[in-house]
Amino acid sequence: MPYIDSMAAGGRRSVPMQVRIAVTGFNAVGAIMLTLALTALGVLLSGMQVDPVTQGGTGYLDFILFFNAVLFLSPLAAVLVFLGIRVKRGEHWAWLASLVFWAFTGTMTPLLAWVLEAPLSFRLIPVLCAAVIFTLLLTPQARTHCADQDDD
Repeated sequence: MPYIDSMAAGGRRSVPMQVRIAVTGFNAVGAIMLTLALTALGVLLSGMQVDPVTQGGTGYLDFILFFNAVLFLSPLAAVLVFLGIRVKRGEHWAWLASLVFWAFTGTMTPLLAWVLEAPLSFRLIPVLCAAVIFTLLLTPQARTHCADQDDD
């Protein structure tokens, strides 16, 4: 009897549900970050019709818009989608990089929001998303799916 690999139809390995959910989270967070980056870029290019600093507010909105649009969210959204694709394929390096990314996000986001005196939702929502995706990636099914395997 021939050896039957754990491949699904079409020669691909089946992807565990935990990995599928985590990758959906990668894509959702990436899409939200891309939307925020494009919105921030639009506001910056419009000449900042709304400027909280001149209206007695803080520079928090200005910083967030610049940070989102120019420095951070667009490239990070692309990296997240790329990592999600690679994790779904079962690549070990992408799994490790994803764990590092979500651990970093889960610790640095609330610290940055605390330093900038951001609203509580800016601290909690990213941490909860990071914790859920990190936990899904640490399940035995996800670890097995992304384990180092020799391609014989």
